[in-house]
Amino acid sequence: MKKEFLIALSVFIIVLSGCTSQTTEQSPQTSSANLDSFAQCLKEKGVKMYGSYICSACLATKKMFGSSFEYVEEIECHPKGPNPQTDLCLKRDIKKTPTWILEKEGTEINRLEGYQTFELLGEFSGCPFDGE
Repeated sequence: MKKEFLIALSVFIIVLSGCTSQTTEQSPQTSSANLDSFAQCLKEKGVKMYGSYICSACLATKKMFGSSFEYVEEIECHPKGPNPQTDLCLKRDIKKTPTWILEKEGTEINRLEGYQTFELLGEFSGCPFDGE
């Protein structure tokens, strides 16, 4: 019983350690039209967010995008999450969530791990971000 508890606790800690927790809120002045355009640009450029439904930084990212997150291509890495794509996460060697990957024709070009601001995602992707 004690051994099973320690194993379960270890697995839980490993899953949580992959989840970064640095967060910031979006500016209240950012319009949803600007965020829609930005999120659509990310998708058009081939940027995908590999996340987990239990990751606090992933949840903060969704909150930051608000309703515009519907345009972000999200890959669920947790096997118990909604629509899990664990095989793809293993193939992409996802160690932390969120991980943002820029892909062209199925080939990884670049990646960012952890919580990212709109400005950093804009630099990473080449998508213009207008914070007003």
